[in-house]
Amino acid sequence: MSTAHPTPQGAPADRVRRAALRWTLAACCAAATGAAQAVIQLPSAQPASAPQGSATRTPQTPGGSLRLPSANTEQVLNSLIEAANDGDADAMVQVGMYYHTNPGLPQAAATARRWWGRAAQAGDVRGMAGFGYLLGVDNAGGMRDLSAAREWLQKARAAGLVRATYIESLLEGQITGPRKLRDARRLLEQAAQDGDALAMNDLAVAWELDGSLERAREMYVLAAAQGYGIARANYLRLERQNRSSESATLARLRTLSDDGNADATLQLAQLYHQGKGGVQRDFAQAIQLYRRAADGGSRSAREFLALIFSRSSRDNSARGVDAAWMEELAARISAKTDGAGGKEGRDLMSDRPRRSEDPLWNLTSLRWTPPVTDASATPP
Repeated sequence: MSTAHPTPQGAPADRVRRAALRWTLAACCAAATGAAQAVIQLPSAQPASAPQGSATRTPQTPGGSLRLPSANTEQVLNSLIEAANDGDADAMVQVGMYYHTNPGLPQAAATARRWWGRAAQAGDVRGMAGFGYLLGVDNAGGMRDLSAAREWLQKARAAGLVRATYIESLLEGQITGPRKLRDARRLLEQAAQDGDALAMNDLAVAWELDGSLERAREMYVLAAAQGYGIARANYLRLERQNRSSESATLARLRTLSDDGNADATLQLAQLYHQGKGGVQRDFAQAIQLYRRAADGGSRSAREFLALIFSRSSRDNSARGVDAAWMEELAARISAKTDGAGGKEGRDLMSDRPRRSEDPLWNLTSLRWTPPVTDASATPP
């Protein structure tokens, strides 16, 4: 007597087929946006830590996003539209992303907005984020409604989707006035702290433009580690500029020093003292250059030599220098000569950093962490 093997509950054949179709359509969207990129080896960096006191929660995983080529995009799209019309919220999000990443299609923005609106109404937090964004910007498939946009984004934030915080920061930044700018910056910093790659990149851009290059570099690395190509490009550009600027500045200072310029000799001494600007820390070389600068008339060099040897041996030789004291003095060097080179060095940094271009990048594959509630807490 043969025994029939029923289909396992919760995994009917059409659901398996639809999942495969979602993965294929996601690949089409990735190809349209250039999301599948080779990532170079970047300096290791720890991911952004969770806010202090936050509970550990299991991230929710949305529908798949395999990066496979599609031979029949129209068939895939039609099948997903059928699933979306049957009430599948994940299919709604996927179809919305397809139209969002193919803006040349007729009524693409309006169609994306409609499908994400349906997904939002069905409770999908990615749909809430996509719908909220399109509601909050001009020329995005319908009338702008900033109040409704905020409501949907705040619902997505409450459900644990960090990208919604970043998108809200963009919408607040469109409004003039110092208060709104402060609100936008606060939201951006929160999204970056919570680990959103786009927010990390944009915060790093702000830091870079403010002159905080080390902070920007570290944040670019964190964002690039999530596969975000714009952050990767920003990091590589900053590294390239840094190498070019340091090399040119060092060569210029050496040339001026050889010509008897006491200020340039002083700046070279400070670079060797701190171990910056493309040279290794060398206290003996620094002292020799301080002496040359002092002999050339630099009062600052004479004052620094007096400080150096105030805790050193009687013979005033480099071997008699107190290394710990030299390290302490290195921290006192004026910020005006830290990374010397002035305008000539900065002019080499001609290309500007790139902010995030599509706030909905990788929306379909985002993960989110639902907040812990009293009902879900483990009883004592």
